[in-house]
Amino acid sequence: MRPIRLREERDFSEIINVTFQFTFQNLRTLGPVLLYFAAPFSLISGIATGLFQSQLFSLASDRYGMASSFSTAGWGIEYLLSMFFNLLAHIVMSLVVSTYLVQYLNTDGPIEPADIWRVVSRKLLPALGMYILYGLSLLLGAILCFLPVVYPYTVFSMGTISMVQEDLSPIGSLQRSQELAQLSWSDGLSTFGIRILVTIAASFLGAILSVPMYLIMFLQGLKVLGENLQWIMMLTSIISVGGAAILGGLVDVALGFQYFSLVEKKEGIGLMEEISQIGIQTRRDEEE
Repeated sequence: MRPIRLREERDFSEIINVTFQFTFQNLRTLGPVLLYFAAPFSLISGIATGLFQSQLFSLASDRYGMASSFSTAGWGIEYLLSMFFNLLAHIVMSLVVSTYLVQYLNTDGPIEPADIWRVVSRKLLPALGMYILYGLSLLLGAILCFLPVVYPYTVFSMGTISMVQEDLSPIGSLQRSQELAQLSWSDGLSTFGIRILVTIAASFLGAILSVPMYLIMFLQGLKVLGENLQWIMMLTSIISVGGAAILGGLVDVALGFQYFSLVEKKEGIGLMEEISQIGIQTRRDEEE
């Protein structure tokens, strides 16, 4: 048995604590897997973001061309590539973390990257469809007002782990997440709080990695540095975007523990397994 139980009912503070405990305890195996599979998309996104920001900044610095710079650069190929690969990086990262949690639950041996990639590659297109539906729900909520955004942001947040663990369709995954988050008002509130708090923590750590990128932009704006610093902008952007993507895995770890906690609260699977194991051990003792 592994040292941290996933099938266990936990409260808000326990999930926050076990998220960081689990992440640091498994950093040697989870970290490389995230670098193998999610980092390449973050790398491409970081390069595109660096090119876009460099182009935008150079155009914006020309006061005569500022009016056309945002319309030209804002919808450039670099911007579109950055958005697309950033989305892919987020989806792959979420799938990797969810698959890792499921492997952690179901296997006692070492977790192999090949086994994780087998699941990720199979679930990538369904997960993309699920995120499109999720994005549409957020967009609809934004059109209405603020509160409707909070609802899909909360109740659909465990869609990826539901898809991987229970092999559900995109719509089924969102429905399962909604069902669990709506067990009670406190469960929905704790799900929202967990996501917000861990996101803030990950964003704070990611902001530290963004300091070099903004420092270069600031110095370039003051004309302290030369103008041909596109490669430095790309390098610092890669560090910023890639690091933020990896740190974003903390959110998926937390939502994974929330998912298993709510499933345990609703269905008691872990408790039934423990009772079953006690019965098996009792029969063995009697036979001996």
